[in-house]
Amino acid sequence: MIDNEVVSRIAQKIRATRLEKNLTIQQLATRSNVSKGLLSKVENSRTVPSLPVFVSIIQSLDISLKEFFQDMVLSNGKDYLLVKKDAYTPMEREGRHGFNYQFILSQNVTNCTMESVLLTLEPGATGKPTTTDGYEFKYIISGNCEYHINNEVIILEEGDSIYFDATVPHLPINRSKKKVVMLVLYFISSKL
Repeated sequence: MIDNEVVSRIAQKIRATRLEKNLTIQQLATRSNVSKGLLSKVENSRTVPSLPVFVSIIQSLDISLKEFFQDMVLSNGKDYLLVKKDAYTPMEREGRHGFNYQFILSQNVTNCTMESVLLTLEPGATGKPTTTDGYEFKYIISGNCEYHINNEVIILEEGDSIYFDATVPHLPINRSKKKVVMLVLYFISSKL
């Protein structure tokens, strides 16, 4: 699960930035195309928005994701946000019986170039850490791998996702005997 302190810090930062920009909750809700009630719950740490809603709120505050996070230190001191598959919350859409949605990301991200890639790591795949100008979101479709971010090693299993500032050195390594398949989303903003 997402650390409650992380949720609280993000909520506080959204509220503080909104007030700094002299926006009411209704004005930000209108700008970000999010209901006033949902925005209020987000600001009061009563709910965690989906990634597309979160990105929409931040962009509606006229700041980049990098600016939003640059002075925020996560309580665990990590350079990433790891979400284990058990932490995803199912949602209903369109009232269709038998359709089970788990929202990952929207491609409607303004002022940002999004690239989506399907990456397959062969058994034993490794390399040198790299950096990218922007942020990355990885979702493990199948298999398990190690993900190195700076000097930390995170074990990612099928169904897990990780989101991080890609300007820090990072590298996936497949130490297993099976292929690892992951969906990779790169977010490169002109504001970064």
